[in-house]
Amino acid sequence: MNDPRLTKLSRVLVSYSLDVKKGEKIWVKVTSSEGLPLAREVVKRIIDAGAFAHLEIQDERTGVYFFDHATQDQLKNKPEVSEFLANWADKSAVIDAQRNTREMSGCDPDKLNQRAKILKPIRDITMKKPWVLTTYPTHALAQDANMSYESYVNFYFSACNRDWVKESARCVKLAKILNSKKEIHVIGKGTDIRLSVAGRAWIADDGKYNMPGGEVFTAPIEDKVNGVVTFDFPLLKQGKVMRDIRLEFKDGVVVQATASENQQLLRKLIATDHGSKFLGELAIGMNAGVKHYMYNMLFDEKIAGTVHMALGEAYEECKGTNKSALHMDIVKDMRGKGSEVWADDTLILQNGKIVCL
Repeated sequence: MNDPRLTKLSRVLVSYSLDVKKGEKIWVKVTSSEGLPLAREVVKRIIDAGAFAHLEIQDERTGVYFFDHATQDQLKNKPEVSEFLANWADKSAVIDAQRNTREMSGCDPDKLNQRAKILKPIRDITMKKPWVLTTYPTHALAQDANMSYESYVNFYFSACNRDWVKESARCVKLAKILNSKKEIHVIGKGTDIRLSVAGRAWIADDGKYNMPGGEVFTAPIEDKVNGVVTFDFPLLKQGKVMRDIRLEFKDGVVVQATASENQQLLRKLIATDHGSKFLGELAIGMNAGVKHYMYNMLFDEKIAGTVHMALGEAYEECKGTNKSALHMDIVKDMRGKGSEVWADDTLILQNGKIVCL
């Protein structure tokens, strides 16, 4: 895709998101060869900055073969090359370019969870350093979004190539308001849940971590989440779709989990490890360029007028302590009548509109 918007985005990723400096080492990963047009532009910008780039091109179909045929020794083997690169790199960029978003649907979820645990220490190394994650517009993603490819590409750039200085100011302002609060109360369709956030940090995702950015997020206190939440949007995970997810919490722990589709997968994911039964993240979506659900969490969690919660791993920068191989975001639409988010006695969001800014 020879598009000047691609060059503009690569500059945003390298200069704004990662703020690459001369002499730094950057690990660039792309999940399939379809994402190479963006990966090439990113590598060019890294070179122009006087930094060093290592480009890794992955392959979805090889990954499926691995999970179908690997022995237990192979599943348990730590990839030493990836560990070396995680330690070598000062910063990293990941470009998700899925050819088939259902590629992993036939893989054994127990094997996928087992492998996630093996890879977690490497993920931890990269997460403690500057990183950015984005997607590349593929036909598979356009199809999931129920859009023509051309329409999807236009949407993609409208969500990513924004005035991030302006967007950042708005996100930071909301984070500042929330950082003085102790409890969040989310009310909506099938939902009435209270989450303690006292002493935790709210952070603005303004394109420095994810591209697109456009959310504020924190880590709830692990044992102080009580109530029920029903998620209006489906969740695509491991190539399968879970619908009508309903979670009930008592003292932070998921005590009941149901879904109208793939409920068994939902419960297996929640049982990944001890930490996967707790919430690791609470966030509010703020990107006006993302308007409807697309089965792509990087975009879906940014939909303006939504909240999302993640089971599992908490971000240390939020002062969260929950540890897990799982970090599973699920999005709730708060744009319906009667939907509200309160922070102590301050109304933050009402019927999908942020009312405190």
